[in-house]
Amino acid sequence: MLVLNQNDLIGLLPPLAVVDAVEAALRAHSTGGIVAPARLHLHWDDHTLLAMPAATKTAAAVKVVSVVPSNASRNLPVTIGAMLLSDGTTGAPLAILNSSALTAQRTGAVGSLGVKYLTPTNIHSVGIVGCGTQAAWQAIYACAVRPIEEIFVYSRSTSSLERFAEVVNRHARGVKITACRSTHELLERTTLIVTATTSSEPVIPDEPSLLENKHFISVGSFRPTMQELPSSVYRLAGQLAVDSEHAIHEVGDVINPVKAGLLRDSDVFFIGECVTGKRVVDTSRTTAYKSVGAAMYDLFVAEAFYRAAKTRGVGTEVAL
Repeated sequence: MLVLNQNDLIGLLPPLAVVDAVEAALRAHSTGGIVAPARLHLHWDDHTLLAMPAATKTAAAVKVVSVVPSNASRNLPVTIGAMLLSDGTTGAPLAILNSSALTAQRTGAVGSLGVKYLTPTNIHSVGIVGCGTQAAWQAIYACAVRPIEEIFVYSRSTSSLERFAEVVNRHARGVKITACRSTHELLERTTLIVTATTSSEPVIPDEPSLLENKHFISVGSFRPTMQELPSSVYRLAGQLAVDSEHAIHEVGDVINPVKAGLLRDSDVFFIGECVTGKRVVDTSRTTAYKSVGAAMYDLFVAEAFYRAAKTRGVGTEVAL
């Protein structure tokens, strides 16, 4: 069995190859080629334990991670755990992968679907709210799918901003990073905004004049009590793309606007419709996308990492 640690996985595949893997997952999902039950949630204090299984005819996997926001103060990943990848025919374990590195890149790729399908092709800047690991990888993957020249970022932590810049500069060379003094300033300077926080309240101003005809991607909220985007985003967009069925029932950024009547159930659609060509979105107006992740993405990205590692001789072989 192959063990792939964080150093093995970071940069093992270029961002566009990881994007290809998540799009392959969506195409397989559209034809019923994936079995993926609802993920298991356990909550206590500020901790969340998630167990996410998925399978195809060729592979099966289960990722078990803890989400611990207070880990940021311990200099540890907020999302931490491991993923077991198995052969779909025999059930034999093939690899154990570091979940932090896998999730960071997978989430960056899934978030970038909102950039790829819900923004103009010539967009040249992005604004990031938050400076954690996920924020950095959202910026990196936005640069992979659009000709991004400048990243505007807002964070309340100077040390987080420095780490953010270090990670982004390593994987998206030549892109200018500009710190903003407020989210109001960030909205004034760019038309693409990605929120990567665990806030229970919207992290950008609810001012329609600042929000109209802009593009919003929320990747941080993952509980019903969390909402990153303000009401006017949903009112202006008139529809909301999501990356999985789970998002419809799990997060405040979907539950709350539907409950408030800002969106109807029929206004919430699956981003897979864009990937398979069933839906084309008008990118000249306000768009919104909510990503929470799903086991099918983890499975396809893990397979891609495993194949690349075997080809290049990366990782450590161990016997169970």
